[in-house]
Amino acid sequence: MQLVLTVFAGAIFLAVGGALVRVLRGPTLWDRISGLALVGTKTLILLVVVGQLSGRPEMFIDIALAYGLIGFLSMLVLAKYFEAGREP
Repeated sequence: MQLVLTVFAGAIFLAVGGALVRVLRGPTLWDRISGLALVGTKTLILLVVVGQLSGRPEMFIDIALAYGLIGFLSMLVLAKYFEAGREP
C-alpha cells in the first residue's frame, strides 16, 4: 500500500507542476486564477496522502482543512475584487 500511495503522491506532485505552468503562462487572468485554484486543490490531496504515508493522517487532515478554507476565502476575495472592475 505504501508503494501505491508513493506513486500517487508523485503523480499529484507532477499535476501541481502542470498547474503552476498554467499560472505562470496563462494567456488570461482567469486562466491564472483557475490554475491557482487547481494548485490549491492538488495541494490538499497531497497533504492527505502524505498524512497517510506518515501514519498520522489526523494531523495532516486538520492542516488540509485549514489550507482549504484559506484557499476558498482567497478565491472569493479575488472574484469579488475583479467583479468590481478593478484590473491589475
